[in-house]
Amino acid sequence: MKPILYLISSMLFLIVCICSCSTREEPPPPVETEMPKKLTQFTFMDRCSEEDGLLAEIHNDMKGKATILDLMKLYSDELAKDVDINSPYFQKLQRIFDCGITPETMSGYLHGAVIAFRNEAMLKVFDVNTLNLKWPLARIFSPWTGKTFEEISLEKLKAVTDGFEKGETPAVWGSNTYTTRSTKKRVSVELMKTLGIELIDASPEEIQARDYNVKGFFLVGKRATSVNPANKGRNVFQFNYRWPALQTFPPDNYCIDEMVQIAEGLYLGQLLYATDITKAYDPTLDPRVYKYKNFGYWMLMDDDWHKRRMEISFDVSP
Repeated sequence: MKPILYLISSMLFLIVCICSCSTREEPPPPVETEMPKKLTQFTFMDRCSEEDGLLAEIHNDMKGKATILDLMKLYSDELAKDVDINSPYFQKLQRIFDCGITPETMSGYLHGAVIAFRNEAMLKVFDVNTLNLKWPLARIFSPWTGKTFEEISLEKLKAVTDGFEKGETPAVWGSNTYTTRSTKKRVSVELMKTLGIELIDASPEEIQARDYNVKGFFLVGKRATSVNPANKGRNVFQFNYRWPALQTFPPDNYCIDEMVQIAEGLYLGQLLYATDITKAYDPTLDPRVYKYKNFGYWMLMDDDWHKRRMEISFDVSP
């Protein structure tokens, strides 16, 4: 989800100058039909059951919701109103993450959406979630559309990771995708280029078939043990931006995203940053030395889910 945090901070002054207020007409409610099971059934681990009190609340929240994505939009909307970083909705998202299954791999293009940001570390002030309060305005300028994943050769994998990764665990090469199909998005992408952020043009085939124009903020993805203490050592699919050879633009060079599958074609992610930035990245060190914190939740989804996302206007830029 790069460079969303960077865009929030660096573009806020521009947003304030241009927009003294922001209003958006709500779309008419979609006509509901019976949804396919893919859109209504969680793919939770077997150990998760409704006997769990918090999980029972989550299943109760699903009542009356057409799809799981509608539930995620509910949580996103409530977190936009609830400025407490200890909101019970964050607890529910953590529980859903706990129950999600770990993908074997990731491939192709997946659309991205933000559920909510969360203040931590130096941004944590009186437990007020100021970071998420800025997102509705920043969303207008954010050109991020999702991520692409492709195979990575062993030679490239070793080069990018300074020989640390040797291919025992299958890895993928990932990139974040950005659109330039509006003036505001184009301004943001041009600013990224001005700052020296590496971006490459998408192929003509990608531009025609998909909703992005450029790719950047590259990553190495693979299954690994979570670096987030709240995840209690579970296995996740990790997106690592910290390898020096990637030359990731700050602050995302301190980022390791983690993701699980919560439904077929639908993934829930955590935005994790090291809060001790005094130590150079060393994958052999215990990740606890970097004091990773969760700065928010986001999603990746296939075309079926994206269609529903557009129908319910979930994190859609005006």
